[in-house]
Amino acid sequence: MRNTRLLHGNAGLQQITVSYETDQDDERGLKKIYRKQMDDFTEVAAEIRTATDRLTGGKDGAVVAKLITVEVLSPTVPNLTLIDLPGRIERIAANERMHQEIEDLVMGYIRNPKAIILAVHQASNDLGVSRGIGAANWVDPEGLRTICVLTKLDLVDNADNISERLGGRAGGDAIKCLRTVGVINTPLPQLPSQSEEELRKIQDAEEQKFFNQPRYRDLKELHGTRNLVDYLSTVFVEHLKGSLPQLRKDLDAVRVIYEERLEKLGTIDFSRYAYKGNPNSTGEFEYVVGAIEKFCTSFIESINGRIDLGHGRLRGGVRVEQLFNSLYWDNLDYIYPLSDITKAEAWNIIKNAGGITPQIFLNPVAFETLVRREIEAMRAESQSCVILAHSEVLLISQEAADDSIKDVKIKYPALFQAIVDDVADFLTEKLKKTKKMVSHGIDMHLDYINVKNRHFQAALEEVKATRPLLTRPESGHALLTTPDPKGIDGLPMGLTSEEEEECDLYVALVRRYFSITRDTVRDTIPKIIVRFMVKKIERKIRNRLMAHLGDKEVYSSLLAESEHVAANRREAQARLENYELAVQLAKDLAIA
Repeated sequence: MRNTRLLHGNAGLQQITVSYETDQDDERGLKKIYRKQMDDFTEVAAEIRTATDRLTGGKDGAVVAKLITVEVLSPTVPNLTLIDLPGRIERIAANERMHQEIEDLVMGYIRNPKAIILAVHQASNDLGVSRGIGAANWVDPEGLRTICVLTKLDLVDNADNISERLGGRAGGDAIKCLRTVGVINTPLPQLPSQSEEELRKIQDAEEQKFFNQPRYRDLKELHGTRNLVDYLSTVFVEHLKGSLPQLRKDLDAVRVIYEERLEKLGTIDFSRYAYKGNPNSTGEFEYVVGAIEKFCTSFIESINGRIDLGHGRLRGGVRVEQLFNSLYWDNLDYIYPLSDITKAEAWNIIKNAGGITPQIFLNPVAFETLVRREIEAMRAESQSCVILAHSEVLLISQEAADDSIKDVKIKYPALFQAIVDDVADFLTEKLKKTKKMVSHGIDMHLDYINVKNRHFQAALEEVKATRPLLTRPESGHALLTTPDPKGIDGLPMGLTSEEEEECDLYVALVRRYFSITRDTVRDTIPKIIVRFMVKKIERKIRNRLMAHLGDKEVYSSLLAESEHVAANRREAQARLENYELAVQLAKDLAIA
């Protein structure tokens, strides 16, 4: 920065701005940009040191890949963007990490084929060992975008002749670069009485003195700070012209992006939505109705599978179907009746159901007690299915909103969120009702144990040939079972062979009845969920949203543009104007 001060001074200076990205976020989630304006170059160096300390946390040897931008507005400076990269350092064990970080930072910039590389080298040193030239030749082997800058000419020993270096040669071989330019940029002490203009004249005089030496006299028209500035401007323009076709293509593509973004963020003329038959219509109500209709149509079609969502994963109603016929089905299959008690415990339940009355035949109270115990186990899985179905339908509604009214989300996020929230509230109401109805569905099977169910009767008929016949005199109904291969865990403590056989009979019958009931529950519960949640939402959602959002006092506030959207529109407008200016400059360069 001292070199910049000496080169330009404050003559004609209009403004200097130092800026950099901080670690803090603004209200849009973007990183805040620190900016400080000044009108004196003497303040710039101190501001850069302050910025460096903030970005590195004041740690010595820290490398941070963030830019500190210094914008100089003055008629005396060239229209160029210069990026001052850190110098490459020697690789030693003590600074291995810093060396690699600097290498990555430098190479990241100079690899860009659109960048012009200034390979800076101290004039008194041999060009053959220049780290800057070495890095430039690595990414630009032909030297088509590299300029070698030899600095500190005034420090060259008078006994040395660096004509070869100034001519762009090292050891007799030409180095790969567009041109070599020598400059004197050693800071000069400034006396209180000296102005910046006087210092610049002193520096010019030092360069003239150096190049007036007989051995360098023929080279002075190619070297010096002013020649470097002019040459850089020329190379920049020529380099830009060579990149114009791709640059123009890139600019046009980005301009279209911001035109589309600005169109999405633009304010809406509600009058074009107004109902022609109502002279008092402002169009706001019709706009809200249209947004609700688009959402409802997308939501219902997503549930019923009548919309191509164009995604590589399952979405919409099919996920609810899979929940019913895969997850819920499997979870009920995991319930294996009476697997959590021993045979002795099962026998105790059977005997306790008889009370003081001795049992000769199978006790229906004992059978129903064991059956109800197992049917109750299906309640938790069924309630869990309701909750999962609620989550899936809620996800469908959110995806439908994102797909169908994304323009509303951008321009009027309050209206978008009101629609989404109202649907979520409605689903929560239906969740409570559906859970209650599912619980009733399980209670039905607990309240009435129907041993005359034809499927249970058929199962009994199938095993008549393999088990003894046990008949209840009061009903004349035969109860039969087949041996169960799994049985019940645990040992029959103190059971006679007859008691053990009777216990096995109860267990087998319970499992047969439970299996039949499980099939019924597996079919009934999804129907209850569809009836009281999914179909209720389908049929009622339009009226619900209109009732809650169709009032003028409500939708008027929801259609008020947020400051966030207005700020995004202003930013998009500014960027679009900049890109349009860049496109015009590209056109002018192509003509020049």
